[in-house]
Amino acid sequence: MSRRIYPLLLIAPALALLAAVSIYPTLYSLWLSTQRFRRGVPEFVGLRNYVTILTGKNFWESLQATLIFGVSFVLITVSVAFLLALVFNRRPRGAGFYMTIIFLPWMLSEIVSGVMFRWMFLPQFGVLQNWLGPLVGENFRFLSTPGGAMGVVTGATVWRSLAFAMLLILAGLQTLPREISEAAAIDGASRWQSFWHVVWPLVLPTTTVTVLLLTIQAVNAAGMFLAITNGGPGRSTEVLSLYMYREAIEFFNIGYGAALSVIMLGMNGLLAAVYLRTLRREALN
Repeated sequence: MSRRIYPLLLIAPALALLAAVSIYPTLYSLWLSTQRFRRGVPEFVGLRNYVTILTGKNFWESLQATLIFGVSFVLITVSVAFLLALVFNRRPRGAGFYMTIIFLPWMLSEIVSGVMFRWMFLPQFGVLQNWLGPLVGENFRFLSTPGGAMGVVTGATVWRSLAFAMLLILAGLQTLPREISEAAAIDGASRWQSFWHVVWPLVLPTTTVTVLLLTIQAVNAAGMFLAITNGGPGRSTEVLSLYMYREAIEFFNIGYGAALSVIMLGMNGLLAAVYLRTLRREALN
């Protein structure tokens, strides 16, 4: 058997699986995005679905909601995760117990976590609604206002994703040689100077990777929004992934929903390219 053919035969099962679960659905979505279905019968419309999406206000409103959620979610998660990683990197007493508590939310599904937060913010008997509502306003209802609803979903997503981000950053911190920080302390550097000039530059690639992974998660977030707000009040929390789901599944607008999925595929492709480039640069360094 030829030396060129034998390696191809070895990877053939993996290539077949990749084609079945990735390549074929992508090509099928591209075909669906050029169709309009009437009574279940497809009709070729070319790029009309894309034109309708990009010229309509619903897409841009959903994109705005996605950006608001993504920026706030990534900033809060990375900031809190970095602080926790710095604390656990010092191996405090009871670290195992507290880390277990932090990891519990990550074990829950998005829908379960979302339903929990929805119940906790119900106007009548929600625990967090009764505790936090009076601090904002006597008649304030978190899930009844656009800002409050977005804040609840953002908080729930941060609560669930915090362990993942902290683990990545903590792994980066624990790969740093302790001799570097000790040398900086001997040279008279304060803790802040040691962190800013020594630790931060070395852990920056890991933090960048964490930011990119959380950004990809934010772009594709749907479960929390579906469970907590279902896009409301109005359409204020209808992010792109939820918009695509409702168009394709609830309204049975298959071609339009497929076009939305192709646009989101392009967005994820750009983020994945940046992620891979960052990993390659980190490996070279």
